[in-house]
Amino acid sequence: MDNLVKNDGLLHPILHRVRQDDTLMLAIRDNYINVYYRGGNLLCVKQQGKHYQTSFDDQYDKSGKAIPALPTTIKSQDDAIAWVDGFPHLKEIMDIYFSSNSKLEREFQQLVARENNCSAISNETEYFVSDIEFADTDLGGRLDMLAIHWPARHRNNNDNCRAALLEMKYGDGALDGTAGLLKHLQDIDALISDDDKYKFLLETMASQFNQLNKLGLLNFNQLGNGTKVKLSPDDKPEVIFVLANHNPRSTKLSSILDDPEVVAYENNKRFDLRFFVSTFAGYGLHSDCMLTLTQFRTLLKS
Repeated sequence: MDNLVKNDGLLHPILHRVRQDDTLMLAIRDNYINVYYRGGNLLCVKQQGKHYQTSFDDQYDKSGKAIPALPTTIKSQDDAIAWVDGFPHLKEIMDIYFSSNSKLEREFQQLVARENNCSAISNETEYFVSDIEFADTDLGGRLDMLAIHWPARHRNNNDNCRAALLEMKYGDGALDGTAGLLKHLQDIDALISDDDKYKFLLETMASQFNQLNKLGLLNFNQLGNGTKVKLSPDDKPEVIFVLANHNPRSTKLSSILDDPEVVAYENNKRFDLRFFVSTFAGYGLHSDCMLTLTQFRTLLKS
């Protein structure tokens, strides 16, 4: 959505609100953007010539509260301001929906993105989340989070970045089955093995990062000559599992990680498998927090 960066005047009130409101996250798609709240789609903005179509996801309209009358097209900043003024009411509608239809995995994905992209400590972390709930029919799959791994010691060079594909699991109930750890590994392996699809994914991630940065939605020390990351298909990506609120008394996770099919991915030639372990509490992503499968299995058994 390059025109969003070049001609963001109409959307400036929305972009300003997202910068100021840490409960919101903006995700850039192909010719449209999503503004997320608690991992849910608060606002969709689609490019339409020089203007923008807008919509609120009406799946959340189960509260009995009337959705405010908001412009269906942004043709002026006043239209964008009307949406910003409507955000508190739309948030309330979504809060009521989530109180009985929780989407904790998505909610925590947005929390991870906020911690690493635009919080008080985001300059210290080493991963920047370019997207959550990424889905593309051409790629034939969905990924929880896309991120750029940019180590602090290499922050003086924007060529020292590589892709990180993150999957979040909230609680032990999400660890197995048709959306479990093994299925994710199989799907991601198939995606990376397709050269054309993987190259397209890397181009998308770099474009998302660069546009988010240009819009002022990432908080870190910029390079003197301008920051524009590059991702190469020749660099081995990371596949990272973020396992939120595992029950340490359960043996389910250890059993899954002992599965020979999972163990076989330890030395996968296409990606480096990692498991995130936080530094005390929080979701700041650092290189030192990423354990290999062997290290993680040892930690669990200890």
